[in-house]
Amino acid sequence: MGMLSGCNPVDSTTTASTTSPASATGQPAAGSDCGGAATTEADALKVITGPIGCPGGVNTYWAQQLGSVWTTPRFVVYRDGQIPDDQCGAQDRNADDFKGNAFYCRLDDTVAYSQDFMARLYQQGGPSFPMFVLMHELGHRVSRLTNRVGVVSRSEENQADCLAGTEAKFSHDAKRLPGVDVAKGSVLFFSLGDSWFHKESPSDPDAHGTPDQRAAAFLTGYRHDTAKCFAIGQSASGSVPLTGVLG
Repeated sequence: MGMLSGCNPVDSTTTASTTSPASATGQPAAGSDCGGAATTEADALKVITGPIGCPGGVNTYWAQQLGSVWTTPRFVVYRDGQIPDDQCGAQDRNADDFKGNAFYCRLDDTVAYSQDFMARLYQQGGPSFPMFVLMHELGHRVSRLTNRVGVVSRSEENQADCLAGTEAKFSHDAKRLPGVDVAKGSVLFFSLGDSWFHKESPSDPDAHGTPDQRAAAFLTGYRHDTAKCFAIGQSASGSVPLTGVLG
């Protein structure tokens, strides 16, 4: 799995089953409920898409943290080979740029993801892998809704990883995310880190955290709170203090 930046208005993650609890319009499907422990891919997506009030759900968490600033996000679901039906898709008509991808499009405040990508994540790491990737993209949304975007690209990405960690803790405390999956989160973000970081500037539009930084950022969010995450976003070098993980 790797990372893809796409067009400038996109914050994205690259390497769903063929069905999803989110409808084509991005809203929870009729009759969907809060769900329980995330033991399947569909369960994991319910943690992400469930309405405000669902215990352990991402929308519940951010509504508690941000109040009326947080609104239920619109999800755009597509297949590899398709162009997502959002403004980023309208701007970039190359379907290859969206293959195996999940991203936040700030042009129209949407989160889009490939069902095929979600299915591969599930096969690789179980239900928590697609959950964590979408938590990361929603972390980007939080950064923009609160006007606290990281000062450089790498800091912004590490901040989103950290915010995903805070979401994961909320879900775990509500018994919707098994504790063993938290360790999987650090493994996932480590695997998504830039192995070529020494060749790029922290402000490069494609820059993400190093493997160590991304794993540490996720664990920092899990162990602490959003304040620690926003502090990570202020690093001009994109660094993640080890003290954020240990203390």
